[in-house]
Amino acid sequence: MTRIMYDAVTPSNIPGDATMIAGYADGLFANIPEIKHRFPQATVVSIAVRPTTPAQVLDVEPGDATPADAVEWCTKTMASTSNKELTVYCSSSAWPSVRSAFQSAHVTEPNYWIAHYDGDPSIPSGAVAKQYASNNDFDTSVVTGNWPGVDSA
Repeated sequence: MTRIMYDAVTPSNIPGDATMIAGYADGLFANIPEIKHRFPQATVVSIAVRPTTPAQVLDVEPGDATPADAVEWCTKTMASTSNKELTVYCSSSAWPSVRSAFQSAHVTEPNYWIAHYDGDPSIPSGAVAKQYASNNDFDTSVVTGNWPGVDSA
């Protein structure tokens, strides 16, 4: 069973019937409190854009964290949480670099949420979620039935 998750810089752009929403824990668009207020019954997934911020997900993309930052986030910032309970978000093109950073550091890889805007809601092998669609208002992801670190939180 898969689920649909939405994320947006502006929480009011997210469809009102959303039951799973990702939001930012830090950065210019920090919006977790607003999301929790607007969607009190939803599962809310926290995303950090800086490797020094605790969250369920670290955003690895230009302007945010780097592949090396992801290793640091998992081993320092989130050291008290198993990497099997953490997730790194990155594009499908950056995924090999992120994986290589973990492998080179001999650190257990986290879960992955992959961005690939191809309109296909199929989760790639080795990932727990895929962001497959985006419009001017919000992004749409498909998520596995059990997301370690999110569903166990």
